[in-house]
Amino acid sequence: MLNTFVGWVFKIFLKFLRNEFWSREYFLFLVIGGINTLDCAFFAEVVRMVGVDVNLAFNIGYLLSNVLAYVLNCYFVFSSRLNLGQYVRFAVSYIPNFVIENLVVLVSYNYYTIPPLASFLLAAFVAMPITFLLVKLYAFGRKLKK
Repeated sequence: MLNTFVGWVFKIFLKFLRNEFWSREYFLFLVIGGINTLDCAFFAEVVRMVGVDVNLAFNIGYLLSNVLAYVLNCYFVFSSRLNLGQYVRFAVSYIPNFVIENLVVLVSYNYYTIPPLASFLLAAFVAMPITFLLVKLYAFGRKLKK
């Protein structure tokens, strides 16, 4: 009986993964996330090169790239008009992303001595699926697919 229940839960979970993460919406989010990752890494690297600590440079790059991410998601992923309230929700939905990415950079750079740029890219890869769901549900008010 436990095997049947676990199998049922696993089947539902796989359907959820397929519906949410094998979609045009998620693909576009990933493309924009890739652009955002590169511009965040670029901004962070520029700030680092002027003498700012790597961890602080990442935070500055992250904040700068967040504005661009909102604009691109509005136009290309969620077909939504720009507005301040929605941007605030977007920014709030990125707080878990911010925490996850900072922890990954902190650990990968400071403890495993992974180079800064590689740490920035690894951080984005780890946080992407969680961020997509938060942005979709909270910032843009969309529902999960059935």
